[in-house]
Amino acid sequence: MSKKRNVFSEEIELSEIVLEKTNQAFEMIQQEGIIHMEKTNTRGKRRYKMQAAAIAGICLFAVSSISVFAAIHHYWGRGMNGNIQASDAQQQALTEQNIAKVYQEEPDRSSLAVTVNGITIKPDTVVVDERFAYMSFHISGYHVEDGMEPGFDRVNVYQGDNPEDENAWVNMTGTMYNGIIPDENGRAVYEDGTPIQSYEDGSTICHYTDSNGDMEYIIQASVVDKNDSLLGKTMHVDFQNLGTLSKAAFTLGVEGNWDFAITLPDVSSSQTITVGQKVGETGFTLDTIDISPISMKANYSVEEAPEEHEDDLGIPEVMGVILKDGTRLPYLTDGGSIGYTDSSRKNACHMAGYDRVIDVDEVAALIVMTSHENEKVEIPISK
Repeated sequence: MSKKRNVFSEEIELSEIVLEKTNQAFEMIQQEGIIHMEKTNTRGKRRYKMQAAAIAGICLFAVSSISVFAAIHHYWGRGMNGNIQASDAQQQALTEQNIAKVYQEEPDRSSLAVTVNGITIKPDTVVVDERFAYMSFHISGYHVEDGMEPGFDRVNVYQGDNPEDENAWVNMTGTMYNGIIPDENGRAVYEDGTPIQSYEDGSTICHYTDSNGDMEYIIQASVVDKNDSLLGKTMHVDFQNLGTLSKAAFTLGVEGNWDFAITLPDVSSSQTITVGQKVGETGFTLDTIDISPISMKANYSVEEAPEEHEDDLGIPEVMGVILKDGTRLPYLTDGGSIGYTDSSRKNACHMAGYDRVIDVDEVAALIVMTSHENEKVEIPISK
């Protein structure tokens, strides 16, 4: 049974701007008493006379409606767009579906911020499915010189309440957002699409701060166990000491600990699709794929496990997708894990996050890289 929500029965708190406009409307009504309005169209003129009370209701409804619609426009923020790119429509859809959460919209947002030694850090946006969690944190009060890379001495990320428990472990990568994103072909560009520039010494010019001088730290976390799920879990993120990084060496700027416990969204966005196709000339068959707007898990059966070459297990990797309109995203996947799922090496899986949000219903085929030969194979999928 679907749930219907009566939004008109809830109290709406009007902003100062909306209240000011409403008060101005009432002042105008009080001065005029009765308002005459003209409506003009191609068929001639009509004159309407309306009582002040009716006008007041219309003014209040119009202004309040503007406030409500403005309040529900979700913006993921600069850092999250660097973590996983999404169009405005995708941001609205995933947030409305409770797959993403924007903490700036929360009533208790001020209580979520942690301030230590003049540096304030607060959660900004979270986007989650069963396998991956993308998180961004807003940082204000800290500044570094041009050419310096800001960073933390240590960042701990774990699920549950006991960081020593093996079930708490997650795969994690994190960095201070530098204003650089990959384009559709995997090339690095600035967030406005312009080419990357360099200093005289050849190092890349990064844009760590926004127009207010604030920064964002971005995290991609994923499950260790392929059967685990992050949905609805409590994710702890603990930042320790803020400073600068140079050749992996940390220089302390501000000492402190900023610790957060975040309850992740619990809505599933993943679909399981039966594929049942052999991957090129390999001994792997892609049986099924679990795919969501932000990650995928490819499940293989194996005729005979190939010989390993150093860290290369020989397992095919999904690199990208082809959309129904012909658009190719050959470098979609970004980070994840790959391995055999049993001791007999007759089954394997590849889990990968994306660098951008996709519409699962628009995916027509997968672009799969076979190991060793570096051959790309296109595998159609049907839903």
